[in-house]
Order: sequence, then structure tokens, then C-alpha cells
Amino acid sequence: MATKSEGIQRLLQAEQRANAKVAEAKKKKQKRLKEAKEEAKKEIQAFKNKMDFDFQEKMAKSQGYGEDYSAQIDKQSEADSKKLDASLAANEDKVVAWLIDLVSDIKPEVHQNYATVGFA
Repeated sequence: MATKSEGIQRLLQAEQRANAKVAEAKKKKQKRLKEAKEEAKKEIQAFKNKMDFDFQEKMAKSQGYGEDYSAQIDKQSEADSKKLDASLAANEDKVVAWLIDLVSDIKPEVHQNYATVGFA
């Protein structure tokens, strides 16, 4: 019987060692999970900060370019207006003369619809 109780004692001791190892593994796992969560939080915060910085940088650039772009459009519009004014000054007399010729040169003709109906 002594060997039987020794065997049972050995089994109980082995079970206790196994339980201790399982408990230690669980503690290690919990510790690693906490570390992983902290790492993930740090990475998320770093990514968020980088994206926020990039966004702020793009906004600053777009606002800066917006003012430059509107100034460029104003400058180009003014240049186009000057070109049109110069063209008007150069061709105004010709255009007015051409319009007067068209209006004053009347050629009486029978309209094509009137001629096809047979009243003429």
C-alpha cells in the first residue's frame, strides 16, 4: 500500500507542478497582452499624430496656394481684359463700318416660302 500512496503523492505533486506552470503561463500571457495593448496604443497615437500633422500641412499649403491662385487668376483676367480693349480699339472702326454697310445695303428679294406657294 505504501507504494500506492507514494504513487498517488507523486501524481498529486506532478499535478501541483503542472498547475503552477499553467498559472505561470497565464500570468505571462496576461503580461504579454498588456504589453501588446500598450504597444498598439502607442502605434495608434503615433499614426494619428502623423496623419494629423500631414493634414495640417496640406491645409496650410492649400490655403496658401488658394491666395496665390486667386491672385494669379486676377492677374490673368486683367491681362485678358487689356488684350480685348486693345483689340477693340484697333478694330472698332472696321466693325462699325461693316455693320453700317450690312444695314444700309438693302436688296429687296421675295422670300423663298412666298415664292413657292405661288402668290408671286
